[in-house]
Amino acid sequence: MTHDVQRISAQTWDAKQANDMTGVVDLIADNAHFVHMGITFDKTGELAVFNDKTFIFKAIEIAEEYVEDYGSTAIIFKKLILTAVIGGNEVQNPFVISEVFTKADAGWKLAVETYTRIATDFDAYQM
Repeated sequence: MTHDVQRISAQTWDAKQANDMTGVVDLIADNAHFVHMGITFDKTGELAVFNDKTFIFKAIEIAEEYVEDYGSTAIIFKKLILTAVIGGNEVQNPFVISEVFTKADAGWKLAVETYTRIATDFDAYQM
């Protein structure tokens, strides 16, 4: 299980950096939700902002990652620094990302992804 969800996670992050989500469409649940800073998308909206280059992820520096296994649900927590271009402006933010995966008949699917901005010292922040 751990290997499967980490592989799916890595594939979706690679697709985001490449601004081409077409190869990961089947790894995302149809009713998935993505909660960013100030905006939330369904699956269609999330795919569009990357495919249309509304969000451009330039660098992702993962400092810490772990997986919690709940049987048919798994959650990956990532502490990272994300450099992106949003609305033409380059920004860099420290986040904790929560990725929730659910196991369906067709295998593991990403169901929810939430970005929480770290408002304290990044290095001192404990997950």
